[in-house]
Amino acid sequence: MALYFDQIQPVPQTHILIIGVGGYPFLNGGANAVPQTFDGAQLLGQLSSPPVSAEAFYNMAIALHQEGAWIKPLGSINVLVSPDPSAGNLFAGKALEPATIANIENAYLDWKKLCNSDPENVAIFFFCGHGLDKGEHYLLAEDFGQRPDNPWKGSFAFDMTRRAFFSCKARTQLFFVDACRQLTSDMLKTDLPANPIEPPSLLAKDCAFNLTQKAAAANESAYGKKNEVSFYTKALIGALKGNASNNDIGEWRIATGTLSYKMNSFLQLEAPGEGYPQRCISTTSDTTDIIRFSKPPMVPLKVSCTPDDALAYAELSCLDPNTNQGERRPPQGAPWETRIKAGLYKIEASFSGGEYKSNAIFRQVMPPSVNQVLNCM
Repeated sequence: MALYFDQIQPVPQTHILIIGVGGYPFLNGGANAVPQTFDGAQLLGQLSSPPVSAEAFYNMAIALHQEGAWIKPLGSINVLVSPDPSAGNLFAGKALEPATIANIENAYLDWKKLCNSDPENVAIFFFCGHGLDKGEHYLLAEDFGQRPDNPWKGSFAFDMTRRAFFSCKARTQLFFVDACRQLTSDMLKTDLPANPIEPPSLLAKDCAFNLTQKAAAANESAYGKKNEVSFYTKALIGALKGNASNNDIGEWRIATGTLSYKMNSFLQLEAPGEGYPQRCISTTSDTTDIIRFSKPPMVPLKVSCTPDDALAYAELSCLDPNTNQGERRPPQGAPWETRIKAGLYKIEASFSGGEYKSNAIFRQVMPPSVNQVLNCM
């Protein structure tokens, strides 16, 4: 088991399995590429984003641990990564255990055993790599395509595997899958295998707090820029670091339900105007809190004026209405972009020379971001 983090204790904890597959040696561009007979496999090649995305997800989990933010303290992180041939240094030079189907199966079963140790445990699964979908979502391991006559030997049926995990005692289970869900023509005329990591029990009940989220809708793709964290994983990390937080009960917390219903809005913030038609799909049951912050999250704030010309004369401020303390910016010709702690603020544009009409509003600045335009006509 590739344990990158191990503070396992006999108390309720959070246990995480991270899989990032970018290097596919038997597919196009791979070190051992072989001609593929399956149309879908012929179209697939190397991916630079999944290993970087896996590392970013790992770093986020560690950062939340260092803040003491996991409600159930972090117990373990198991990592499998297969970099693409062009990948640079990953995970600070740690030895990488490749995400072959055998390693994935072993790591999954070890992780499930840890999660099964206490009903109050939180189980988190993260996968980023190639995926294909024909009613069943197949996630592709490093050795997909090693046998061109049956490339599916290097994959596993995710949906069946997810149902099988319901036999785990952990009441809170989060599965995040950052993979495409394309259906190719030869998949339509082929009986595909039922190859879950473990077979689901027909008697197992859904867990109390389930969040199963896929980065793409059926027959759609998941996107990312070369050598960068994928759009979905960026959105997910931002959500877990505070964008999905609220303080309905007087504490800043992140709940599984919020991750479900707000994730598409977070995803749209990651690539505005770039034409990526990506929609994530979530399955949830009841909601529960998994992260608690000791202080309000930082929120991006953008302040501008109408008309635009007023910005060159406007003294902009964002102040605590009780203390009149906060941030100020002298006149400039562009909108003011800053980050402030979530809370209630007085946001104001004032004009010492009387060029335009001063204006102030009181605004709750809440995650994920606020764009405030002040009318100074």
